[in-house]
Amino acid sequence: MASSTKGSTFNEKRAHRRLDIRLPLEYRKREGVRSKPLRTMTINVSTGGVYFETTDEDIRLGDILEFELGIPPGDSRFPLPGKIANKGKVIRTAAIDDQEGETEMPSYTRFGVAAQFQEEFKIKTSESLSESV
Repeated sequence: MASSTKGSTFNEKRAHRRLDIRLPLEYRKREGVRSKPLRTMTINVSTGGVYFETTDEDIRLGDILEFELGIPPGDSRFPLPGKIANKGKVIRTAAIDDQEGETEMPSYTRFGVAAQFQEEFKIKTSESLSESV
């Protein structure tokens, strides 16, 4: 989808509007390689996918991940906190280099991961989470 602003050659390839929002995110590989989910925060989310950063070096293009995004309580239409569950296919990974200058902090590699959602969202409220335990 190309943007047609006068004098601009900017091409927007995204089909879904992104929201720059930090939400708690748990993910695991669908193949069951990990039994325990890894936790991080989203960088941005859209109805089409999610982008997050992780120190997990074992994510590859094409991997299918199971996601649970934490959602805060809202207004009267959705007053309870809960989670949104979905599966996503990894469409992009990149190492993030933020080593600007020398520090005495131990360095570790972070990776940016973009995943495209594969299913309709499943909403789990805190009530349904306590019922399934």
